[in-house]
Amino acid sequence: MSDGRDDGTANRASEGRVELRGTAASPGIGIGCAYVLDRRRIHLPRREVAASDIPAEVARFHAAIDTTNAQLEAIKNRLPHGEHRQILAAQQLMLRDPDLGNSVEEAITRESISAEWAVSAVAEEIRDTLERADDVYFRERGSDITFLAERVLINLGGEAELELQPPPGSVVIAHDLSPADTAELARAQVVGIVTEVGGQTSHSAIMARSLEIPAVVGVEGLLQQIQSDDTLVVDGIEGVVVVRPAADELDRWQVANNRYEIFEDRVQREHGLPAIARDGTNVVLRANVAIDSEISSALFHGAEGIGLYRTEFAYMDRERPPTEDEHYRVAKGVLHRVAPYPAVFRTFDLGSDKPTRLFQYEEVERNPAMGLRSLRLALREREMLLCQLRGLLRAAVHGPLRIMLPLVSGVEELRAALAAIAEAKSQLAVAGMAHSTDVPIGIMVEMPSAAVMADALAKHVDFMSIGTNDLIQYTLAIDRTNDAVGYLYRPLHPALVRLIHRVSAAGKAAGIPVSVCGEMAADPRYTWVLCGLGIRELSMHPSAIPVIKNIIRGSTLSEMEALARQVLEVEEVHESEELVLEVMRSRFSEHLQHGGGYRLASERDAAGAG
Repeated sequence: MSDGRDDGTANRASEGRVELRGTAASPGIGIGCAYVLDRRRIHLPRREVAASDIPAEVARFHAAIDTTNAQLEAIKNRLPHGEHRQILAAQQLMLRDPDLGNSVEEAITRESISAEWAVSAVAEEIRDTLERADDVYFRERGSDITFLAERVLINLGGEAELELQPPPGSVVIAHDLSPADTAELARAQVVGIVTEVGGQTSHSAIMARSLEIPAVVGVEGLLQQIQSDDTLVVDGIEGVVVVRPAADELDRWQVANNRYEIFEDRVQREHGLPAIARDGTNVVLRANVAIDSEISSALFHGAEGIGLYRTEFAYMDRERPPTEDEHYRVAKGVLHRVAPYPAVFRTFDLGSDKPTRLFQYEEVERNPAMGLRSLRLALREREMLLCQLRGLLRAAVHGPLRIMLPLVSGVEELRAALAAIAEAKSQLAVAGMAHSTDVPIGIMVEMPSAAVMADALAKHVDFMSIGTNDLIQYTLAIDRTNDAVGYLYRPLHPALVRLIHRVSAAGKAAGIPVSVCGEMAADPRYTWVLCGLGIRELSMHPSAIPVIKNIIRGSTLSEMEALARQVLEVEEVHESEELVLEVMRSRFSEHLQHGGGYRLASERDAAGAG
């Protein structure tokens, strides 16, 4: 890794002002000089070993694992308590995963290869599996495997641990950063982070948000545009990086930064207050999480429990599925941490769009989003589903646990899932295991068929949650991971607004709560529309909660309903967007600027044209 002074970019970087765009990963504005990191790549020739040397290679591997674990423990202990420490703890658990260790040992023994080559081969196989996933969260876990493997390889080679020493007040520029790297940068008092790859759910992005370091990720061509000591502005709100701004522009950014900090202080002061509108209407705000390390952030930002706990991560990168006891221990731990609030556990949402080594497919599906996935797969893999259900039902004796079924298409499929839940209860009763017999059961409304049949589905469940990400995808027949049709992904499309209204009305008629847990819930532009359509529960990524809460506390139900009625009457999506943007800008301009970088299609188009 370079020392941040001479990384070879000097001849490539241009001399004048440059503006780069990426993904806003951690809100805030950072202003400082660039410190360019060039991660070393380890040259790894294939080396075969004699049969007599295999035990020594296995021992070298385990020694390197111990050293790597000690390094992560030392970094973790230098940090204050919080989400960042838990992410490093999760990395340690990944490092100690028996499946990983067994796979490396088997490779050394079976192929008579060195520990270095076995680690590299196994890590590449795991990374390839994760990167084939449709879900960006799982794709980004591939980088975690890469970073862990690099540390183990360095320790196998006896090299010194990499030290990061950027000067205080600098902006770190890198192709990518591991969670451990990000933790070390926080100690160095850097003011911003920019990487060429990554997304909002990468662990380095989560770490940056937890440590409150402004960050922009996924900036293509970053290292070709910047050299060390360039003056930079990192706008982690809009996902913009300004390279070598003029003095007057720098002054304007400093003013903007001051305004941002004042606004953030104001909304954070209310993070512990309920989201009650001025007329007394209460909206419950909960958090979406995928790993335990995100729970601290949820509680810090004022979440009233977990509205969506994604259980899929427990199944990734494994040769064997989690046991019933594992499900029980994880769920019990979550309930204890969020008490007295509830936690909603979604049964595993896996399939060929989120590939794991647990399932074998006869052929690759041409359209995995429409294929064998989610609840369909769970009902086929019944024993695996029953195992998870038993663990969750046992944990429910420790707190208000709720079970949510994903991607339900209609009543027939729901009945099959409810029969599995009844069977899991019966199995626990026969075994004499303590469990809850009245756990609330809900469904995700993610398909148009479920939205149309919401009135019928509502008769059989205790709650419904609208997953807007998939509902938009299926309603508008677009692949949300395909950039060629990304412009069609517009949450205020009249068809989607009417479907949300239909589901909300069905829940009200049945006397059950309806929540929204997709990205729409986290976008301050849509808060009035969703609440006006009758939604009284929103679940989102934790950092969005204070801004959404502040909007609700500054509003009345009558004005939110008035906007929703207007939106329901329009026929074209651009009309919806212009109407909503005009109203929300007039009332909450600061919130839109500090809401995490979300933009309506009309704003993105304008930015692109500019």
